[in-house]
Amino acid sequence: MERGSGKHGPRTDDELARELEGTLRGNRTSRAEEWRDPEPPADDDPDVRRAPGRPEEEAIQQREASEESE
Repeated sequence: MERGSGKHGPRTDDELARELEGTLRGNRTSRAEEWRDPEPPADDDPDVRRAPGRPEEEAIQQREASEESE
């Protein structure tokens, strides 16, 4: 079986994988410097639900209503 690691043996590969498992699965940062973490959004920031440039549902409904009345 090819393991893909030429630097370590299979036992060391498995040990390194176990050591990293918590970091890879955890819901926390893996950075040593806290200042490198991205800042969370502020409470007063508006929610972004759509991609920029996409018409809102209300605008589409108004357009359809005006086309029906014509």
